[in-house]
Amino acid sequence: MPEFKRQHYEKDGATFDAPAYAANGWGRGVAWYVLGWETVADEDTEWSGEYVRTGKVLAVMVGDDRPFRFDEDDLKPVKREDFCGECGQIGCTHDAYDRSDT
Repeated sequence: MPEFKRQHYEKDGATFDAPAYAANGWGRGVAWYVLGWETVADEDTEWSGEYVRTGKVLAVMVGDDRPFRFDEDDLKPVKREDFCGECGQIGCTHDAYDRSDT
């Protein structure tokens, strides 16, 4: 059985304040929820309990739970009315989100 490695991250609501993000590359048509900055243990983590940022961002596709790594520059904010909260597809309106105010 493969070993599951839990990924750590540091939330950053000031930097990632959009409801979702579009990602450059293969996931462009899907909205992503940003978890935060990826962090890893360093040589002092066992003693300090602190982790250090890798410079990458962890995000999950809307409607999924597997985290993926991105460069911050590859993520662009998406308005809530522009994606489906169920399937995550940008442009889909299946989730019946009230778009009348937009």
